[in-house]
Amino acid sequence: MDEYQDLGHALHELVLLLCFDVGVRLFAVGDPDQSIYGFLGANPELLESLLSRPGVRGIRLRFNYRCGTRIIQASMAALGEERDYRGPDGAEDGNLDFHSVDGDLAEQADFIFTTLLPSLQSAGTALEEISVLYRWAKQGDEVAAKAMAHGVPFVRADANALVKRSSRLSRLIEASARWVAGGWKDADPPFGRLAGEACALVFGPGASEEERLDVQAALIRFLRSTINSGMSTHEWLTAFRRDVLTGWRQRARTITEDWDAIDQMIERTDPTRDAANDLPLGHFGGRIEGSGRLNLSTLHSAKGREFDAVIMFAMNNDVIPNYYERKNDAQLREARRQFYVGVTRARANLHLVFKRKAHSKLVVEMYKRIQQSAE
Repeated sequence: MDEYQDLGHALHELVLLLCFDVGVRLFAVGDPDQSIYGFLGANPELLESLLSRPGVRGIRLRFNYRCGTRIIQASMAALGEERDYRGPDGAEDGNLDFHSVDGDLAEQADFIFTTLLPSLQSAGTALEEISVLYRWAKQGDEVAAKAMAHGVPFVRADANALVKRSSRLSRLIEASARWVAGGWKDADPPFGRLAGEACALVFGPGASEEERLDVQAALIRFLRSTINSGMSTHEWLTAFRRDVLTGWRQRARTITEDWDAIDQMIERTDPTRDAANDLPLGHFGGRIEGSGRLNLSTLHSAKGREFDAVIMFAMNNDVIPNYYERKNDAQLREARRQFYVGVTRARANLHLVFKRKAHSKLVVEMYKRIQQSAE
């Protein structure tokens, strides 16, 4: 069982019943320092309590093969506790920088796109290997607005993301846009894959040959008609729903698909609400000069991922920990674990951006830790 630290009490009790009453053998893997779903009932102490039971053997893994050694050292300050984490012999040092910015979210976001991002790219870091992490989706809105203003394509992983990653339909639509925006030239993605995914979406695994051909024909007819059409993302999504999805939905035999996902995408790109949200189709499909897209993500959604460079945005004293977390030990520990997760997403470069004279106490602790390590 993986990610045991994310279990709540109900599942933990089920594990105890199966293992100690029924006799099922269990191999559990988890990291209490990455337990960040307390709002869903996750409790890192449950994994620790498992180790105290007779017949349970614990193996602690100390090597961090992802991060540079300076980043590993900094991560201890994030937790506020010592751990014997280390990099393997010969691991790179990694780079860690602190950026104090005059101004609040807008100014901090602007600093990312005028200074940090150009610097990282000029040093050879690909756009798709850079992630901007923040605590809440509303902060992501600020970063996304600046990205659009600077013409930087991006993909979001938060509650306000244009593409709902849990939806097969949303992922198919995004991939289809990529094909239209230039992917047809080099089969990126292959049309055969798009057609197969579309057929599975509509009919499931039992589609007849005639049904497969009908789905394929409807898809290729629409996609080819919109190549070089000059449509914006909002216009293209609206046409996709009208010309393709309406017919598919009427014939669909699958019952679990979220067919309304496209409605949310159309609403969020509506230029009458905010003209900046109506992306060029190439941006939506990630076909800008072959460079991929900048990753925008909350700390929660970044768990399990890694990037060459991580920019932690708005690390201010009213953000992490916030006022209420500073008054509650359990909430403060979880805020620290969120901060730790963000820090340890970086392989080689970590940048912390914050408001001048209003930085998080966690930023100060990390800075002091790095200074001490350098002495």
